[in-house]
Amino acid sequence: MEPRRSTTGTGTSSINAVTASSPRVERHPHLYLEHEAGTVIFLVEHTLFKIHEYFLKRHSIIFASMFTLNPGDAPAEGTSDEHPIPLPDVKAVDFARFLSLFYPSNVIDGDLSTLDEWTSVLRISHRYEFDEYSKLAIQRLEPLATPIDRILLARQYDIPSWLENAYFDLCVREDSLTYDEGMLLGLADVILIAELRQRIRGTVMRMSLPPEERIRWIIFSRMNAIQQS
Repeated sequence: MEPRRSTTGTGTSSINAVTASSPRVERHPHLYLEHEAGTVIFLVEHTLFKIHEYFLKRHSIIFASMFTLNPGDAPAEGTSDEHPIPLPDVKAVDFARFLSLFYPSNVIDGDLSTLDEWTSVLRISHRYEFDEYSKLAIQRLEPLATPIDRILLARQYDIPSWLENAYFDLCVREDSLTYDEGMLLGLADVILIAELRQRIRGTVMRMSLPPEERIRWIIFSRMNAIQQS
């Protein structure tokens, strides 16, 4: 699971040096709002974003705390290109996709439609505790994600409600896991799915429950046993 961080980074002088001298640091073409009041500047990878701090403070306790830090005698971070707030370990494309929720180019339909795009939103919202936007991303991702995707995302971003249905889909499909799927899931999940498929084929016909309920009972019972072990 990705860590949630309540701080940005340290080493303002090094950020200043990169910002001032490196040609790779550029303002985002759409998400650098010049001549706007109430804005703050972030450095994400080599991209500068200048956006309204209101949205961030309102929806994230981490950003709300960030903006109340006292810089002391040092220049306040976020007030200029030379003194941006660095967001370490964040990808610029993820941050831009997340910000498109506040600054959409397509107001009617929104800018995001793919699994990768909504995963970016989930990644940022989980990291910085935008809880309502995490819920939105989970809602949008569910119909886009394959069973493999749902297991991986559930493990990484703590979405336990996705696991049973994902295991169910993998257990009832005709084909076994492919090599690539197994490499993505890892050994523990590969063994669990193989075990569940074997149990289902060995016991489902002997149970009095309807077929789907029988299968779900087997999956639920095994997952519950794993959690309690």
